[in-house]
Amino acid sequence: MNNRRFELPHGKYVLQGDTYEMGCETMVLHGAGKSSRARFLRIRESLNVHGIPSASFDFIGHGETGGELFGSTLDERTEQAAAVVGHACKEPLTLIAASMSAYSAIRLTQIFAVKNLILLVPAVYTAHAYDLAFGSEFSAAIRVRDSWQDSDAFSILEGFAGQLLVMAAQHDNVIPTGVVEGIRASAKNAKTNVLHVVPDSEHLSLFPGVQDFLLARDMIIEVCQGED
Repeated sequence: MNNRRFELPHGKYVLQGDTYEMGCETMVLHGAGKSSRARFLRIRESLNVHGIPSASFDFIGHGETGGELFGSTLDERTEQAAAVVGHACKEPLTLIAASMSAYSAIRLTQIFAVKNLILLVPAVYTAHAYDLAFGSEFSAAIRVRDSWQDSDAFSILEGFAGQLLVMAAQHDNVIPTGVVEGIRASAKNAKTNVLHVVPDSEHLSLFPGVQDFLLARDMIIEVCQGED
């Protein structure tokens, strides 16, 4: 099955995305920096072959959507993701989210029924930064030492009752170890709560070898096919 492109007007921008099946249950959210949905094409193609179609899109300021990243906010990224879920997906959802988008995915559990939450090198942020425009003020807020400890993500996760899978990099110089520990400790009501640390991996290279990728894929498939 080939993926189908879509465009979704959102404010003054048009979000660019694609889906293997309209009304699918899986949404893949890319991270910040220079990332885009293209970075996750391999895992999405592989999951689709195994009967797990997914949708994904480029956030404003990224990939084919383009536009200005600076001036956007974490709150607006969550709104963009929610709009695409409403357009291309159905509940209950599987959310696969990387880095910055892990925070958005956690927020989305307050809006939608989420059965599976799969977080790759996840980041969470102080609630104070949620409405700050990306730029110097946002950077200053999140660079305050241990500011992530003040994140509302942890209290939100206390109410999550689905399956949680966290994949962390062994040598992550971006995400503090405490973030991953906090995510798992907070999700005390999750149906399952699994951590997989990928050996010899880094934040921007989570699956350095083919076997690392295949193991991660199989773990995701097991979560998605085993929710019942």
